[in-house]
Amino acid sequence: MAGSPQKSEIRKIQLTGGSTYIVSLPKNWVMEHGLNARDQIRIEWRPSGTLRVIPEASSVTKRREVNIDLSSVPDEMLFDHLIAAYLSGNQLIRIQSKKSFSRQHRKVFRKFIGSTRGIEISSESENTIEMISLINPAEMPLYSTLNRMYLLISSQVRDVVEVLSTGEKDLLEDAEDREGEVDALRLLLERQVGQILESASIESNLGTSRWEAAELSKVVRTLERMGDHSFAICALTRDNESPKGINTGTLPLSAIPIWQSSIKLLISNFRKRRISEIHQAKAQLISARKDLEKYEGDLRSTDIDIKDALFLDRISESLRRMCAYSINMAEVLLNIQAHRDSQEVTN
Repeated sequence: MAGSPQKSEIRKIQLTGGSTYIVSLPKNWVMEHGLNARDQIRIEWRPSGTLRVIPEASSVTKRREVNIDLSSVPDEMLFDHLIAAYLSGNQLIRIQSKKSFSRQHRKVFRKFIGSTRGIEISSESENTIEMISLINPAEMPLYSTLNRMYLLISSQVRDVVEVLSTGEKDLLEDAEDREGEVDALRLLLERQVGQILESASIESNLGTSRWEAAELSKVVRTLERMGDHSFAICALTRDNESPKGINTGTLPLSAIPIWQSSIKLLISNFRKRRISEIHQAKAQLISARKDLEKYEGDLRSTDIDIKDALFLDRISESLRRMCAYSINMAEVLLNIQAHRDSQEVTN
């Protein structure tokens, strides 16, 4: 686009004093960051061999913000636009309307704030609302948030087993709340991954490379899908009568302990490096998925009551899909470990 600032230039290496190599900095870059002669900058040598120049002495502070004009956004798309603004890493979201906000608009605003983390209304007038992010992405460790998602999903599945064993459905009363928490954490993680890809300082503070952050975004989506199926199992168990004499030690429920032990191994290997545990978890999950597929096929040819068969089939399908998503996670982990163990060499 004409007028867009140039983001790269070719510069010659110069030799000064007979032993020092220098490269001059672009004037526009220096001015943009409020730097002056004799100010200090940090130069980082990246594993790829590239150099990163960081303006540590910069007096310029920046934030990302976006304006949403309700006259150009259909009411049914307002929530989607707000989520898009959040995922894009905006610190300030300004919503403007030519007339007063309707009751429906305010309902969407409340839903958006409840569906995200760290977003609050900072100012409000008759036709303008400003929302700000109170969370510093550099202070929210990615792996801790991933672990929180895992614990929520695992606890849902554990409670299903207990309800099917004891009949105490009160354990599942907060299923919607936990599902909402999983979705909110997914949005937070996707926002953080986007900021890591865009900001060198956030990448450094979180200790996660851009390549690894891109792989973690796949894990986030995988966990969200597992959360959808764990919630589906909760809702099915809570809202329907389970078959009489259901046995947690036989299929499909006997696949749950296999999934639980395998996903636990995978989550722990985001921090440690035990490839054998990833292999073990993936093998267990593949076996469980095959057993569930066979169980579903056999279920269709039995003379079990149709209502009970449908209940068991839906439980089995969700567990099978959770195993499949966990297999995907194992493969992403192998990608991450391979990248961590590799090194660039000069030909």
